Amino acid sequence: MNKRISMVAVAVALAAASTSSFAADQGAFFINGNLGQSNYHDNTFSNHTDTSTAVRAGYSWQNNAIDFGVEAGYVDLGKASGPLTANNMTVNFSAKVKGPLAGANFKYKFSNKMYVSARGGWFRSNMDASISGFGSDSFHGDGSYIGAGVGYDISRHFSLGVNYDAYHARAKVYGVKAGESIGMISGFAEYRF
Repeated sequence: MNKRISMVAVAVALAAASTSSFAADQGAFFINGNLGQSNYHDNTFSNHTDTSTAVRAGYSWQNNAIDFGVEAGYVDLGKASGPLTANNMTVNFSAKVKGPLAGANFKYKFSNKMYVSARGGWFRSNMDASISGFGSDSFHGDGSYIGAGVGYDISRHFSLGVNYDAYHARAKVYGVKAGESIGMISGFAEYRF
């Protein structure tokens, strides 16, 4: 809980500092969506990739070369599955991770309308696990995410690009701390208004 409060405090402080330094410059609300593929970095799964999606909305303070913003959204990292063998018995196991997120983003713009971006923040991990013949359950915890991307501003209001985001899902599974590292490579579209 203290880590989450610290992350929120840092984001608010950066936003406040950015507001005063960018006061003469324009800002914009934005919404963006990602569509791509997730990769669960866990050898337990034999099928560890799936379709993934994300949607984010927020506000960015802008000047000629640098944008700084805050964002909130939701990500669905798809499902991973595979067989588990114990005591000469094999069952199918699957896990699906999704959840809300909140954080900050940064963009450096080049004169040719290309840009590089970075983001990071808090990820509320919702893990749905299922074992064939035994049932399913959901587990929750506070994780994090970081990412980087490149994009192109087609117009003042619209851009396209590609991102790589790393999600660190955390949860308590029947009192035991558990985690999954999941990468997501995706294409994105963003609209600013």
